[in-house]
Amino acid sequence: MRILVVEDDPALASGLRDGLVDAGFAVDVALQLQDAAAYRRVNLYDLIVLDLGLPDGDGRDFLTRVRERSCATPVLILTARGTLTDRVDGLNAGADDYLQKPFAFAELVARMRALLRRPTAALPPVLRVGSLELDPGRAEVRSRGSMLTLTVKERTLLEYLLCHRGQLVTRTMLLDHCWNDGYDGLSNLVDVHIGRLRRKLEHAETRCTIRTVRGAGFVLSEDDE
Repeated sequence: MRILVVEDDPALASGLRDGLVDAGFAVDVALQLQDAAAYRRVNLYDLIVLDLGLPDGDGRDFLTRVRERSCATPVLILTARGTLTDRVDGLNAGADDYLQKPFAFAELVARMRALLRRPTAALPPVLRVGSLELDPGRAEVRSRGSMLTLTVKERTLLEYLLCHRGQLVTRTMLLDHCWNDGYDGLSNLVDVHIGRLRRKLEHAETRCTIRTVRGAGFVLSEDDE
């Protein structure tokens, strides 16, 4: 899942980026609102983590503009402003959740994952297909009771494919949702990572398959589907 973090404190922004990448997210960081607006013009995001006190304006004004454009991307406000009025104003401006600084990183990630489940409410907390189980909250992948050793990127790709089980997922979709702006768009990195993931799933006899649709993308399904 691809996240936009809007935070003007460079140290905190860097820490958030590193922690969220380790948790399996693709992350872009904007230190001010104009950068956040520029990122949104060219990228699709699954969730925005938004500070309120930015150098070039108030995050609530940015949020209001986002909602006026009928953008339904979940937004979690992460700010030092913690009065009841601040929380009510933020939620009324269109935020989906509100977390006050200082905060526990584990709680932030849990709240983010809860928001990311909302558009696909039918998805359970643990994703399953065949004998494969992926628990995003614990960052664990198992098959037949045994843990699978996947890289963070492989786990991120698998989670996205599981969320779209049986559907065609294009390379562009994977690049948009599983990588940040640092990737080389002309390389074959999607196919390389998918190939490694496919081999690990086959070796673990998970009874699920990542099928390549030539010229289109990939479909993950149970072997008998």
